[in-house]
Amino acid sequence: MGARLNLLREYANENGAFLLVQKSIGALARRTRNKLLAKKLNTHGFQIGRHPSLAGLAHMRIGKNFSAGDGLWLEAVTSFAGVQYEPLITIGANVSVSHQVHVACTNQVSIGDGVLMGSHVIITDHSHGIYAGQEQSSPEVPPNVRRLSNDKGVIVQQNVWIGDGVAILGGANIGEGTIVGANSVVTGELPAYCIAVGSPARPIRKWNFEKKQWIAWRED
Repeated sequence: MGARLNLLREYANENGAFLLVQKSIGALARRTRNKLLAKKLNTHGFQIGRHPSLAGLAHMRIGKNFSAGDGLWLEAVTSFAGVQYEPLITIGANVSVSHQVHVACTNQVSIGDGVLMGSHVIITDHSHGIYAGQEQSSPEVPPNVRRLSNDKGVIVQQNVWIGDGVAILGGANIGEGTIVGANSVVTGELPAYCIAVGSPARPIRKWNFEKKQWIAWRED
């Protein structure tokens, strides 16, 4: 307790009483909000930062000890442009994400236990418009009113590490223990226990269980 009081005094001396009060009230409000959200989501240890945007909580299943930085955008889209959807976002236990992470779903997004994400990551199973098959979207229609796709899903298996600025799109399936390098784009399947980079992301290294080392992807 004494150490905490000293930190508060130092903060007040450095920034003034007003910012100290603002900081303390903000922290209390976030703790209260997190407890209420944890109750709604039927989970424990739920902690998120400032300025979140959350929608469709009834269509989310979040495991214990989820943590996120500022600006989390988590949305299960239930309706758009007059079309109804039945989305499901599933997040496992002990998942940690950094600032400005966006997860959006019209169908299914599944994130496994122990996943770590950097900042400015987007995971989405849909796009604004239909661009294959029947009834494709016309470029003459503004993108913001085109029907959202809902025919694909996203799977991120357990213990995956996703670097800053990664985009994971509909149809992606990232194998267990894989690392996705910063600013990569994942559009399909990535094997387990590899390091993948690029747009679209491709494996460049793999974990050798006998040598206990990361080796070149093509190396025997």
